[in-house]
Amino acid sequence: MNHAEGGTAGGMHVLYVNDDADFAELARTKLLTSDIDFEVTTVGTAEAALERLETAAIDCVVTSYSLPDSTGIELLERLRSERDELPTILFTGRGSERIASEATQVGVSDYIPIHADQNNFELLAGRIQTLVAAARKQKVADRMSDRFQRTLERATDAIYAVDDEWRIEYINEKMAERVDRDPDAVVGATLWEEFPSIVGTVLEDEYRTAMETGEPVSFEQRLGAPFDYWVEVRVFPDDDGLTVFSRETTVERERELELERSDAILENIHDVVFVLDEEGTIEFANAASKRLIAEDRAAQITGQQLETVVGDRISASDAEQFTNAVESTLEEIEGDGGVTGLYDADLQLDITTEGDERTFDVRVTPFRSNESRQVLVVARDITEQSEVKRQLERERDALRELQTVMAKSDVSAETRLQELLELGCRTLGLEIGIVSHVQGDEYTVKAVHAPESEIESGDQFDLESTYCEEVVGTDTVCSFADAVADGKATHPAYREFELESYIGVPLVVDGTRYGTVNFSSPTTRVAPFGALERTFVELLSELVSAEISRGQDHADLQRQEFLFERVQDIADIGVWEYFPSTDTLDWSDGVRRIHGVDDDYDPVLDDAIEFYHPDDRETITKAVERAIADREPYDLDLRIVRADGDVRDVRAWGERVDDTQDDEPVLRGVFQDITERKAQERAHQELAEEYEALLNTSGDAIFLLDVDTTGDDPAFEFARLSPGYESQTGLTTDEVRGQTPREVFGDDRGAELAANYTRCVEQRAPISYREELDIDDDARFWDTSLAPVILEGEIVRIVGIARNVTEQVERERKLKTTNKRLESLIEATPLTVMEIDADGTVIRWNDGAENMFGWSREEVLGEFNPIVPDEQQAEFASHRQRALSGEPIRGKEIRRETKDGEELDLLLSVAPITAPDGEITSILAVLEDITEQKRLESKLRSLQETAQRLSGARSSDEIGDIAIEAAAETLGFELTGIWEYADQADELVPLATSAATRELLGEIPRLESGEALAWEAFEASELRKYDDIQSEVTLGEADAQLRSGLFVPLGEFGLIGVGTSQEQTFSDTDMDLFQILGATVEAAFTRASRETELKRQNERLDEFASVVAHDLRNPLSIAIGFLDIVEETGDLSHLDRIEAAHDRMERLIDDLLTLARGESTVTDTKQIDLGTVTTEAWGYVDTAEATLTVADTVPTVAGDASRLTQLFENLFRNAIEHGGEAVTVTVGELDGGVGFYVADDGDGIPPSKREEVLEHGVTSTKGGTGFGLSIVEDIAKAHGWSVRVTEGTAGGARFEFHY
Repeated sequence: MNHAEGGTAGGMHVLYVNDDADFAELARTKLLTSDIDFEVTTVGTAEAALERLETAAIDCVVTSYSLPDSTGIELLERLRSERDELPTILFTGRGSERIASEATQVGVSDYIPIHADQNNFELLAGRIQTLVAAARKQKVADRMSDRFQRTLERATDAIYAVDDEWRIEYINEKMAERVDRDPDAVVGATLWEEFPSIVGTVLEDEYRTAMETGEPVSFEQRLGAPFDYWVEVRVFPDDDGLTVFSRETTVERERELELERSDAILENIHDVVFVLDEEGTIEFANAASKRLIAEDRAAQITGQQLETVVGDRISASDAEQFTNAVESTLEEIEGDGGVTGLYDADLQLDITTEGDERTFDVRVTPFRSNESRQVLVVARDITEQSEVKRQLERERDALRELQTVMAKSDVSAETRLQELLELGCRTLGLEIGIVSHVQGDEYTVKAVHAPESEIESGDQFDLESTYCEEVVGTDTVCSFADAVADGKATHPAYREFELESYIGVPLVVDGTRYGTVNFSSPTTRVAPFGALERTFVELLSELVSAEISRGQDHADLQRQEFLFERVQDIADIGVWEYFPSTDTLDWSDGVRRIHGVDDDYDPVLDDAIEFYHPDDRETITKAVERAIADREPYDLDLRIVRADGDVRDVRAWGERVDDTQDDEPVLRGVFQDITERKAQERAHQELAEEYEALLNTSGDAIFLLDVDTTGDDPAFEFARLSPGYESQTGLTTDEVRGQTPREVFGDDRGAELAANYTRCVEQRAPISYREELDIDDDARFWDTSLAPVILEGEIVRIVGIARNVTEQVERERKLKTTNKRLESLIEATPLTVMEIDADGTVIRWNDGAENMFGWSREEVLGEFNPIVPDEQQAEFASHRQRALSGEPIRGKEIRRETKDGEELDLLLSVAPITAPDGEITSILAVLEDITEQKRLESKLRSLQETAQRLSGARSSDEIGDIAIEAAAETLGFELTGIWEYADQADELVPLATSAATRELLGEIPRLESGEALAWEAFEASELRKYDDIQSEVTLGEADAQLRSGLFVPLGEFGLIGVGTSQEQTFSDTDMDLFQILGATVEAAFTRASRETELKRQNERLDEFASVVAHDLRNPLSIAIGFLDIVEETGDLSHLDRIEAAHDRMERLIDDLLTLARGESTVTDTKQIDLGTVTTEAWGYVDTAEATLTVADTVPTVAGDASRLTQLFENLFRNAIEHGGEAVTVTVGELDGGVGFYVADDGDGIPPSKREEVLEHGVTSTKGGTGFGLSIVEDIAKAHGWSVRVTEGTAGGARFEFHY
């Protein structure tokens, strides 16, 4: 049974394949009576299903397992290979694991075994609906993906995308061409493996940053080999990975670099370059020009008169000479037409600059610029050529002055240094002279001569902020006369002190680098420093070194005497000497203070031994004896008992040193009171034991660091790790003891750790911080606390406690990422998202809100909600209070106006927002624009009303008028027309048109096969959309005046179409609604056609009943009448007539039973040989002397053998009844093989009677039923054939059957 050729967008067209006709009809009926809008087509074989799929729009295929020509599995497997997107369901009563496995392997969309204990058809309907909906969504997604793909391929940028595992997902043609790759070969590969040259570059860093942070990045980067070009890169991360847009910028970059190089050269050359116009105005000046002309390199002289800027620093004669040269050059430009460089002038001018007269070689060259006359002036300083001789004389005088200074004997070292620096400044022509002392990175002014500067002795600077850093680094003389020309424009000394010229030399004192001797000036030196000047400063450095050395020797002697006295007082230390030969013992004052005796106490050796604790006297006695006899030194920690009885801990050192003059043995030593240190050591031991217990019992990660502060920077070594530290990090004390942080954690990470430890040392207080250690995935982030251990004012150790907070950090990062994604989602959504605080003030207003209502963020934030009119404030306040009390609002329909006054239908949802403490602080409102949805609902309701009106229509004209009205008024299609299909003429005939259509086109034409676009849509049985009709090849008369069109077939009944006189793009909604209207009109035509057919059948039934009543009554009356006679008379001869009447009634009943089956379609067909069937049928008929002739070319047909036998019986019986007992009947094939015929040589049928002989009850033979030929026509129609009655070649009747 076949139904609609294609489903609508809303309905679902199901193809059901099952050779069990009764079950197929049951399944179809069940689906059609479900709540889902189904259209069902049933076929009995796999081949029929494939044919049907080629001509009809099918949404889902459902099949049984067993089919006559295949299995359901094989059918669905073929469908999957040809139409992967089509949903398929195996619906069978043969449920088994094997069938389920086969279905899964071939990719069946769903498998539903039929069970008696479930509603199989309801389940089937639900599965079909789900699969079709998903397939439609996927189709839309694929279409959008294809559109996006085309857009990317048309982009001028190179574009590619990677997933979150760095696998390349997409690369457009532009990018593929740039990197010389095949896109198909690249997609799926890992980015770093496919392009290893970008690993370790800024490109990789930026990509990884974007992936980790989720933030877009953009930058410009030069790619090395094999690419060698500049690109501007924009990276956009999302949840699935990165999308990268890349534009090559090599040409722009090279052009910029070339311009920068030219500008840099022009700005940094020492030659003076400037341009003058014909009015003497400076149009351009380089840095050297500004220094010469304005005496200020930062001055703005462009636009000023040269005469004004120079002033009186040039003589009148030189000024006149220069002016004449410029005017002459300008005149030559005018006369020569502006040929640049053909005429110029060379001059030598003297100019006073910075108080010094300089000689310049000046060249004036003409050129044109923008149609104006200008001259280029280039001047070179040639003063130095005459300065060389004067410089030699100054060097000689300087050496004489050096001799004079060094010959003075009555001056201090400081005065002599001052005089040397002053002489150096005067000789070199510089303003500042300094002797510096450099220690590490610290630069200290030791002596200075700077009358015009605020620099003083003792001032300190970072070495890197001085020009002397280069002297120290290279250990040689460094100098420059122009800081800018020497590339020092960014140096701190230039930026902070504006020092333009400099010369410095290393200063070495007693073989050790001491610092520098340097001279500088804030003004540019006219001439560079020469070899003589460099030799001069080196000599000056040697003299300064000698002076400093002499001063240091004298100071060291005084310092040693002072320190010896102070050390004994401060450190509780003393010295002693013992002379064995004379038994003389000398104690220093420090030794006496330690023993608690008077300053005039003079002991002997025995007295000294007696001061020791009784338990230590033997030890010290033997130590002294061994030292004297065996020269064995000693260093002992012992105890003494002072004169006041106090016991003290002391350290005693002793060593034999022979007197070089007398060759006598002498025992010398040092004596120190270490009582307090011993007490501290005991305290430290107790503290160490406490630390040990803490380390062994605490589960925290605790570590101990030894600190060495003797160098320039503190040094750290690991001393001990707690068991908790070892278990959490995998490191052990044995592995790290004595190692620095760099040795344990690498240079980079170790440097960061050491910086934190240094900070703790510098602050001399506990500190806390969070750090990252690359130890393990579960132990990366640590909260660390450090505390210094201070002994005797020195930090000797750091105790650290670290807690693993990796899990917490990862949670915080995930939360941050989630928040960022949520913010991105809020800004990206087309919905309005606003946040309102408890006072009703708007505190969030997303892009969707701006687009929907027209108010910008600046207009809304901090204000009351603008979309709530005054009359609805109370309702708004109620909603706000409900949300603030914790009650959400979901899906409330409201109506609001935009800023421009447009009314929108909206769907409102409100939810409370809580603070971390659980308090509700604001509400979040989300508004969805459902205006179009509401309009669509209104149109659907109107279409529903139209469907109700159509259900009452009784004629095609009434249906057409209602449909036209709905298309124009409900759907807004003013140009609408309906054609009705005329089967006999095979053409589309106009049925109804709208007034606008008639006004534009007049009467729309009839459409024949293949004529116009409307016929193509009708013939294809599917919707056709033409956004630009004029671009189509097939145009009919009806299409000529239209620009856009939409045509929907009405099944077998015709077509409805709409058009526009202007080019228009029909939306999916337009097409869906129009298809709904088309389906409704088709259903109305179907209903009207069915009612017409029912009326015809009822009329036929009435006629049939009348004939039956008449024909059965006659033989029955005859039989009853003769029976009465037999009963009355006993004459049995009348029984033959009664039997004949009964025979006629029997034949009539047989024919009626056959006729009752009517035109029921033959479905179970077999290949039938007509020659065999005709011979069999001839045997069933009383043929008397009649003859049957069967042609040699009788065909084989597909049909029902028993019913075909009945067809030929009736034809043969009719031929004998009307052609006579000797009639000849011929059966043969029609020309062209289009059917077969049955002909006789009887009297034939008059032409006027040929159409009615096939009607029920028509007979011209006495005793005939009138149903024989009617049965023949019904059987032919049941096989799908048509019957035509004509005249045979022999003049008799001929019945032709066409397939």
